Amino acid sequence: MRKLLEAVYGRVPEQFHEHTRLRPMSVYANTKAWGEMQTVLTLGAVGTSYTVVRYFSVYGEPQVIKANSHSWVVAWFATRAALGLPLHLNGGGHQIRDLVHVDDIATATVRALVAPRAHNETINIGTGAPTSIRKVAELVAEQYPETRFVETPMPPGDPLGGYAATHRMEAVLGWRPTITVEEGVARYADWLAKTPEAIPAWLRAQSEAATA
Repeated sequence: MRKLLEAVYGRVPEQFHEHTRLRPMSVYANTKAWGEMQTVLTLGAVGTSYTVVRYFSVYGEPQVIKANSHSWVVAWFATRAALGLPLHLNGGGHQIRDLVHVDDIATATVRALVAPRAHNETINIGTGAPTSIRKVAELVAEQYPETRFVETPMPPGDPLGGYAATHRMEAVLGWRPTITVEEGVARYADWLAKTPEAIPAWLRAQSEAATA
């Protein structure tokens, strides 16, 4: 089984179908597309069954943010809000993502391993629902009422994003995700409150400097 993120699709219409022509826009995305093709060529040549699963924006506990990373918006927003730091909305936060909770990702992966119809298939793993970055910020603010938003310029090349077409996933796996983004954000905030060591020291230092 090979994981492939929606990054491989590039700048295409905002709903991504498995049959959409791949247009990777970065080295990272290109390695994903290369890995998918290598899986098909290597395993297909010897008759070994495989399934390619394309995970969309995975989030949830126990994700912990990393310095200089722009991934994992739920973790970033919740961690900053927990420290009283403002949430930065690049370009107003109108970019969209298909946020899939890690528990649903795990379930989908197991199903892809055993579902007879998943033989040699490529399947999006997403909710099929677009969620804006601003919406994520608003959900985080419900957990941390003192949260402030700061609108910042859109970085060059920042993708507007998209969401998964899930018809094939539902047909092949006989399943769809069950955890809503509202529930998932609340679960992450609860986990963060119970796991304060998940907040990195370097971000705590930034917070203390900002309030000094």
